[in-house]
Amino acid sequence: MVQTPPVTTKQDVDAADNNMSDSREGGVAGLVERGVALANAAYGVGHEYITPLQKAGQGYAERLYKAGEQRAQEAAFYAELGYEETRDLVRGYPVQALGIAAGVGVLLGLLVARR
Repeated sequence: MVQTPPVTTKQDVDAADNNMSDSREGGVAGLVERGVALANAAYGVGHEYITPLQKAGQGYAERLYKAGEQRAQEAAFYAELGYEETRDLVRGYPVQALGIAAGVGVLLGLLVARR
């Protein structure tokens, strides 16, 4: 917006009135041109800031994806290892495994019945 200094004399009032009438005549076209220029400048500045951030964000996302994929593979490996160890223990001690399973079943049944 155009800022004008405060008006103090009649000459200043007349000069301000002349400036206002001049700006009204070509005002809309000039404002449109200035608005377009400001919008283009804002777009350019925004693009300059956003492009490096976008590239950095893509790099972080790729690294995060790879780290997550590695953790998922590790979790799958340890889950399979735990399953194999449990299977071997159940096969080695079937009576104890049945007793533990029955105890866990009773505890879960009591918890569900309380709710």
